[in-house]
Amino acid sequence: MTDLKNLTILLAEDEAELRRETAAFLELYCGRIVQAANGREALALFDEQRPDLIISDIRMPVMDGLELAVRLKERGPDAPVIFCTAFTETAYLLKAIEVGAAAFVRKPVDSEELLAAIAKAALPVIQRREINGLSAELTASVEAQMGAGAAMRTIAELAAHVARTSYSILLQGETGSGKSRLAGIVHGLSPRREGPFVPVNLGAIPEHLAESELFGHLRGAFTGAERTRAGFVESAQGGTLFLDDIESCPSAVQAKLLRLVEEKRFTPVGSAAEKRVDVRVIAASNRNLKEEARAGRFREDLYYRLADVVIPLPPLREMPDAVVPLALGFLRETSDELGRDAPLLDPEARRKLIAMPWPGNVRQLKSAIRRVMLTAGTAITSADITAATSDQICPVAGPPVPDIASHPSPPPFPCSMDALEKWSLEQALRFCGGKRMKAALMLGMNYYTFRRRLERHGISPGEE
Repeated sequence: MTDLKNLTILLAEDEAELRRETAAFLELYCGRIVQAANGREALALFDEQRPDLIISDIRMPVMDGLELAVRLKERGPDAPVIFCTAFTETAYLLKAIEVGAAAFVRKPVDSEELLAAIAKAALPVIQRREINGLSAELTASVEAQMGAGAAMRTIAELAAHVARTSYSILLQGETGSGKSRLAGIVHGLSPRREGPFVPVNLGAIPEHLAESELFGHLRGAFTGAERTRAGFVESAQGGTLFLDDIESCPSAVQAKLLRLVEEKRFTPVGSAAEKRVDVRVIAASNRNLKEEARAGRFREDLYYRLADVVIPLPPLREMPDAVVPLALGFLRETSDELGRDAPLLDPEARRKLIAMPWPGNVRQLKSAIRRVMLTAGTAITSADITAATSDQICPVAGPPVPDIASHPSPPPFPCSMDALEKWSLEQALRFCGGKRMKAALMLGMNYYTFRRRLERHGISPGEE
């Protein structure tokens, strides 16, 4: 039988002796019994106590059970009402059905029949409570790992809800905003947690190898394929496939990826036989993938299949409430890794962390905390933070204005998009002193995608 121990039941019965006896019996099986002598009193107690379930006589003075049920439907439509009555006139029963009675128990009441009716009517209430409790636990788990604050709580609640489903998820946010971290958390909270979590950075895979890396290949499928090899997709069987930098997926591979997401089928390179796979796909991009699809740079049908649920991750500079909780979490992680006690983070250090712009977002914050931990004593000060981040953080005022004379003008119109892109890449490299990683960050591009674009345009790569 359904566990009734946590239920609060409102019992409305005008016969005092019967009411006391029924309440005493129910207290043996249920959590708390609230008693009312008529409908009006029951309605007031409902507003005050918010019981889970109502048991009511139909004929009562002041306000009968039918009117009570109508009023309760307005106040708490999810609270089931069970009628206990000696009156079986058809008109009463039809009216009770019309107002949504969950069950009828005939007087004199049979105890087993009453308990069975309560258990059946309360089942949705108990399940709803369990789901809400689980959602609260999962939300708290996500917040503990991703940071606090209003913005992060909204993300945590959405992630906790979708984690239990099989929906595809698209994570969008700036580089370093925590997309990979959130994907791992979602996998860990999902029913697939015992299966593998396979991260794939599509921006780091050369375009000509993307298909075989994802879907595998047979021996001899292409030059250099000396043995049959399973791809990332097959490796993720029963678990989660995380496709980071999804915007870098070559257009030729996107059709096969669409088939994988839609039908859970794929064909290894060089094979004529399809394979089935049970994987959940989480994709991530540092661009607005919907705009990329509209501009024709990404398959629109694939976008909509990947975007069952879209979770945007704001940059860290827009979530000051999340900075300190994240820093404390990284302190614990790094302390465990180094085998030492976590130092305190003094108030000035906390204010310093919150005030910084963090262009590299969560990834940069984690890196800064790891640096601090190398030399930190029992407490981390503002000076420690400054020392660990002095060569990481760009001034809030922004980079110096470049010398316009040393920068040639854009190619004259009419010109191709390729020509404009090449010019932009060259100017970014020149502006950043030839440093590729800095130029990629400034342009909001994945580093490996930036490097491939340089190679495609024959631009000297500059410094690492």
